[in-house]
Amino acid sequence: MQHKGWSIFFGVILSAAFLSIAIGPWVGWWLPANVSTFGPDIDYLYYVILGFTTFFFLLTEVLLVWAMYRFAGRPGVKAPYIEGHHRLEMLWTLVPGGILLYIALAQIHAWEKIKYQAKMPDPDLVMQITARQWDWTMRYAETPKPDNPRAWAEIPNFDDLYLPDELHCWKGANVRIYLKTQDVLHSLFLPHLRLKQDALPGKTIPVWFNATDSNTRFNESTGTCELDKNKVWEIACAELCGGGHYRMRGMLYVHESKDDYLNWLKHAQKTARSRQPEKKASPVAAKN
Repeated sequence: MQHKGWSIFFGVILSAAFLSIAIGPWVGWWLPANVSTFGPDIDYLYYVILGFTTFFFLLTEVLLVWAMYRFAGRPGVKAPYIEGHHRLEMLWTLVPGGILLYIALAQIHAWEKIKYQAKMPDPDLVMQITARQWDWTMRYAETPKPDNPRAWAEIPNFDDLYLPDELHCWKGANVRIYLKTQDVLHSLFLPHLRLKQDALPGKTIPVWFNATDSNTRFNESTGTCELDKNKVWEIACAELCGGGHYRMRGMLYVHESKDDYLNWLKHAQKTARSRQPEKKASPVAAKN
């Protein structure tokens, strides 16, 4: 019984670990609220994979604890040698293979909608985001949608607006982001939008989203964005990129309407221009 005690102890620890995860949805340890049109597709894939892994985790751990208890060491008793079972080996090879094939087929529709450039909807708002150690630089055009978005993403205009770590858009807009990096590999991650995309050196990668909820309103009298404290949607870097990786945090501001966004954009552009030094006339020009 002394040797069997370890199997009981191991089973209790595994049960406690499993229960701590199982109660997650009821105590707030779960996925953040989804505010993206394609979020349900991502969540579906997550729960499908979670269901399979949970089932086989429980199965294998129950068998493991049972085997530890049933075949605990007994003094003077020699362990028997058991031959392999080809049919059983074929079964536990075919079953995982079938599950992986199902997941591969189930995810095609979601990734086709989200990642394929040909399937991306016509954008209402275009912006360019550049990652670097250790922040995000958001570049906004003078208008929500430039005439040639791809060319604009590659060649900055003199009247572009640059903001650190602030991604602004409006509810219901098809937003297209052209993602770049100035140095190492980074990964743009917006958990509430179910959006994650690596930024690769030397590449400009388009991604898109459509937010189904808003969390901010621009106050023209104060010139500030009033953020709903119950809807704080962060931007993170999901790729370890150096010692300051933890500092790569930004904020997603989804305005209630396009007009509210345009009011904010106009104010931000005016503020940015007011910070630029005034051009002084040259001495020759002043003399003439």
